[in-house]
Amino acid sequence: MPKVREWSSDLRQLVIKHHSNGDSIRTIATDLYLARSTVHCIIKKWKQTGSVINRIGRGRKRLTTSRVDRIIHRKLISDRRKAALDVALDLKNDYQTSISPQTIRNRMHEIGYKGCIARKKPLLKKSNRRKRVLWAREHLSKSKDFWNSILWSDESKFNIFGSDGRQIVWRKPHESMKRECLKPTVKYGGGSIMIWGCMSANGVGNLVLVEGTMYKEQYEKIFTENVKQSAKKLKMKSFIFQQDNDPKHTAGTINDWLVNNRIDNIKWPAQSPDLNPIEHVWDELERRLKPYSPKNKIELWSIIQKEWKGIGREVTSKLVNSMQKRLQEVVKNHGGPTSY
Repeated sequence: MPKVREWSSDLRQLVIKHHSNGDSIRTIATDLYLARSTVHCIIKKWKQTGSVINRIGRGRKRLTTSRVDRIIHRKLISDRRKAALDVALDLKNDYQTSISPQTIRNRMHEIGYKGCIARKKPLLKKSNRRKRVLWAREHLSKSKDFWNSILWSDESKFNIFGSDGRQIVWRKPHESMKRECLKPTVKYGGGSIMIWGCMSANGVGNLVLVEGTMYKEQYEKIFTENVKQSAKKLKMKSFIFQQDNDPKHTAGTINDWLVNNRIDNIKWPAQSPDLNPIEHVWDELERRLKPYSPKNKIELWSIIQKEWKGIGREVTSKLVNSMQKRLQEVVKNHGGPTSY
């Protein structure tokens, strides 16, 4: 039986008990399913020290003092993007302490820190954070009916060869080049399409393919042909329209159309995609596209339309119902990024 870890104190005591009863090493090894060399070492140690407990101070001595540990913690907590290798070089140059980058990482692991990929979030200036807090406090008292009356809208890009982000696969060390463990790429990305869509707590509305770059005129055409139709499809007799602060969204012709059609437009804080539930609908759509391998933009658009229709009320209502928690998190984080 190969030794994969130290034998427990209870097992060692049991060996000594058998030995004290006059059992031979061979008998003890057979009864306890241990190697004879293991039994011999345990008995030898007991005879030499009178104990089977490990001596204090065994193993490799710690390379860093408590002072050096504090320096490591301070350097990495004050600069979260600093590499362990840079800290090791700083310690060697400034404190004549030579340790490996892995030792640096180990010291951070001891206090609960570990290296992670930074999440991507919009840049929030002080003015943005202040406005987000004010907006959140203003809408915290809004009822569920208020949020259910909003028609949420946004644009999103979809690539033929999948998401721009990382993809996790489960594999063994020698399987890195297996086809099922690779993320296919093509030169220049293989192409993508931009789409406009809207949703409410009742479900998803119209979905529109954006041809080329979306300018004010194209957005106005999409807007006038799909907003009221989507609201009717979702059985919203009266509704509030939501859009972000992109310049083409705030054009005078768009505002005039909203006024002429007696549609309220909710004022939206800048740099706040985390407050828009439709962002998570795009994520859901991205997940549903993963099993497919479209060959061109036409196939991709066809698949997107099919999967969009499959996103039901159980998804959208859950997202809209999260608005209260989103606002609470904005206030809690003083206007900073949220986990949404």
